[in-house]
Amino acid sequence: MRVLVAAIVLVIWSSASLAETRVALVIGVGEYEALRPLKNPRNDARSMDETLYDLGFQVDMVTDRNLDRLSRALEQFAEDARDADLAVVYFAGHGMEVAGENLLFPRDAAAGDVEELKATALPLSDVVAAVSEARAGLLLIDACRTDAFGVPLADATRGAFSLEAAISPGLGRIGRADRLVYAFAAAPGQGALDGEGDNSPFAAALVRHLGTGGLELRTALTLVQQDVYDRTRGTQLPYVESGLPGLYFVSATPGELPERERLLLAMAEIDDTVRQDVERVALDADVPLAPLYGALIGSDLATLDRQQRSDKLTEAASAFAQVRDELRRLRAGDDRVTDLRAQAEEQLALGAFETARAKLTEAAEIDASSRETLKANLLKRTLSEAATHYLNGGAAQAELRYQLAMADYEKALALFGEIDDDLIPPDARQQQLAALGALGRINITIGNLPDAARAYEQQLALSQSASARHPDNTDLHLTLALSRDNLGDVLLEQGRIADAFDHYRAGHAVREALASDNPDDEEIKFALSNSYERLGRIHQRQGDLAAAETHFLDKHRLGTRMVAAQPEGYRWQRDLSISDERLGDILLERGDLDGARAHYQASLDRMIPIRDAHPEDHELKRFTSITLDRLGDVYALQNNLPKARQKFEDSLALRTALAATDPANADWQYILGISHERLGDILTRMGDMPAATAAYEAKHAIVSRLSSSDPTNVRWLRDLSVADERLGRLAHDRGDLDEAMAYYRQSLDRMTPLRDASPTDMELNRFLSFTQDHLAGVLMDKGETDAALDLYRNSLKLREKLVATDPQNGDWRFVLGISHELIGNAYMRLTAHDEAVDAYRRELSVMSVLLEQDPGNARWRRVVAITEENLGDAHLAAGDPGAALKQYQSSLARMSAARDADPDDLATQRFTAVTLRKIGAAHLAAGATDDALAAYSESLAIARRLVEANPANARWQRDQLVAYKGVVEAGDDTEDTLHLALNAADRMRERGILSHSDEPIVDALRQRLEALDQ
Repeated sequence: MRVLVAAIVLVIWSSASLAETRVALVIGVGEYEALRPLKNPRNDARSMDETLYDLGFQVDMVTDRNLDRLSRALEQFAEDARDADLAVVYFAGHGMEVAGENLLFPRDAAAGDVEELKATALPLSDVVAAVSEARAGLLLIDACRTDAFGVPLADATRGAFSLEAAISPGLGRIGRADRLVYAFAAAPGQGALDGEGDNSPFAAALVRHLGTGGLELRTALTLVQQDVYDRTRGTQLPYVESGLPGLYFVSATPGELPERERLLLAMAEIDDTVRQDVERVALDADVPLAPLYGALIGSDLATLDRQQRSDKLTEAASAFAQVRDELRRLRAGDDRVTDLRAQAEEQLALGAFETARAKLTEAAEIDASSRETLKANLLKRTLSEAATHYLNGGAAQAELRYQLAMADYEKALALFGEIDDDLIPPDARQQQLAALGALGRINITIGNLPDAARAYEQQLALSQSASARHPDNTDLHLTLALSRDNLGDVLLEQGRIADAFDHYRAGHAVREALASDNPDDEEIKFALSNSYERLGRIHQRQGDLAAAETHFLDKHRLGTRMVAAQPEGYRWQRDLSISDERLGDILLERGDLDGARAHYQASLDRMIPIRDAHPEDHELKRFTSITLDRLGDVYALQNNLPKARQKFEDSLALRTALAATDPANADWQYILGISHERLGDILTRMGDMPAATAAYEAKHAIVSRLSSSDPTNVRWLRDLSVADERLGRLAHDRGDLDEAMAYYRQSLDRMTPLRDASPTDMELNRFLSFTQDHLAGVLMDKGETDAALDLYRNSLKLREKLVATDPQNGDWRFVLGISHELIGNAYMRLTAHDEAVDAYRRELSVMSVLLEQDPGNARWRRVVAITEENLGDAHLAAGDPGAALKQYQSSLARMSAARDADPDDLATQRFTAVTLRKIGAAHLAAGATDDALAAYSESLAIARRLVEANPANARWQRDQLVAYKGVVEAGDDTEDTLHLALNAADRMRERGILSHSDEPIVDALRQRLEALDQ
């Protein structure tokens, strides 16, 4: 694109190419007798008369003529054109297409019916014939001004309004004609604006660009076309058709094109998709088109994928709007500086960034010069110069030129640093704080977190002193809260969670005070809502669910009030949906699955109408897919696997459609991979291994492409390792230990260097610990227990490091407990029962703390019950059935209460059945056969009910078989019991779910039955 612009700019004017005889007829009709009058055609005609005269044309201007006089003027012009090298006709007034014929309307055009209208109009074909008499002709028709029949002047545009089906709005397309150039003010069939000033947009653009030095005629008209498109914000695009056989230069003045003209010519090469993006962003941000095209072309944004380009355009629009508003707000102490800033604002709106920066630089130089020579005015000049550099930084940021922007912000900050703090007024202090904030944001954008932290630390220190010095200044206090959040965000990215938490709380306290003092300020309320969410999520991350819930409820209540006050408020509706989802997350962690599902469903029900009302907003679709995932998680935990699968498939469908709209969008590809993974997880649980494998392989293919496109992206590499581990788990489940180990080692080899490069990244450490656990699990199954134990110990060290970094983080404490459990399992395999007891006791100590902190949390209650069972198993293996029985009974008491509270929770039912079976084994080992039989019988009764509920569940079928074995061993070895047990085994064999390892149980039962028969 830049090569094309350069080529255009370097067009060399040749005097031999200029037309030597030039004639022009300029027509303006505004005082209509029957049609609606127009305000500007006479002005347009006068302006074009002067322009064409200056370009060497012999001009005949006629205004407000009736048909007869206009026809005579056209006949005279046709005679003059016969000897001309270049002839031009310009018409301003009403015109339209009637029954397929383009007509221009003189002053006395009649509007009674279509036939009368045609009889009193000047056919455009007559004008074409007249201009065709010359060797080359140019037809400039500013006549697509709609609503010729009486719409109020405030709504005026040029063209036509349908009286009958035969009348079409605007003018129809004209095919290419030899030796002629047509230029209509608007596209065929479209209306053109009459203009709010003294001229129409088309006439004003012709005056500005038709005589641009050194440009060929068609190139000059391209400038006109793009200028009208830009200044009308995309609502009007002139139509140009050329049949010229050679080059025609309108002006004899050669030279390099100004910045604005270079931009307009480059805009002409932008494709429609990119234009639509620019127009959408400009409309949303209420900014002109040209600055966004300037950023697009100057920063090569056209090479980005569509979502990335849209994000950068939005950033440029925001930066432009900010510097525009600052230019209007900030005052200068010198009229010359004020005038230069006004000129800079105008140039920015035209996309002429370099010209605007030159104006601001000139203003800064004036201030700099005055500052040196007028010591008495030092403070005012220094502040003015600092403000100008600040504005210059905003102009560079609007063009996405980050290094240039940072240089200007640093110049502004250096000037502020020259002034005693007591002398800086509040409004100038806000500029200083805003410059520091802008430096921080740019450093985050380019990935420089240390420098971002330094900028925000300075912003915080200054805002603290400024707000203390001006306790009644609300804006300074709001900036203080913002600086806390800014610094907290960077610290959180650096893994300093506790420090980030302190800043978030301090910023939240400031906003609460501001909201109390300013109860009607909606922006403060919205900032407060975000504060509630930020605090809630950190509390949740640290395991303090009660505190997290409190903040999420505060956010929900505020959102509810705002939605009630603004029922159509799109922003607050979405914010309330987020609140529902966050509350659902809390309930999900507590094990309240029905409550979590209710909140997720409420969030979904609120979001779907918003999404449907804004189909162009892809983020709403993405948010909806996330909520569907949350619902799928709940159904999966409730063992409603078909329902879970449906939700995950619905989410996958949404994300597939999103990815199809923009295949280059990496974020959408990433969440599409997540959907395949979640669906694979649920298919695995449903036993559909081929479909699960396909889902995991789809995920693996997506993240492989992503990581190949950016090998340094930690997120993609980590997700590729997740995909490896899912495929490894499938291989492990089907007994292919070598393949499973290959996948796990591949993941470990990929993640270890990443962790070593960022040792303080706790999430990388956490992920690496899971990979080591999975690899150790394969080694356990291969009989390499000592090697597995070494990996489990390495994982334990990583998790101890996690907990030491953030002792309040419940998830990290949980995985620490899991490490102790896995080490205990390895010791059990090695028959080191005392060491196993010690490991399980450590696990119980960790898990009990979680339950003590949140006694109502069903998840922690179940975890503690499992840990007690593990400890009981170790005691039993060590030959201490009494100690084992104590742990089993404690576990049973916890889970029986949960079972009685929710009889439909089959997972809890199964858990109690297994625990009862273990109690039976402990009694049997202690010689208490009656107690053993009672426990085994109760376990069998539960197992039989579960099998009746789902005969295809292999795990429940095996539980029933093992319970029968226990009942028989405890003394109930009657013929009926043995037949029932063997019948259950036969049904398992028929279904193909009787494993080879269970055959000894069946053989023992059959032998008992045969012994009875003998």
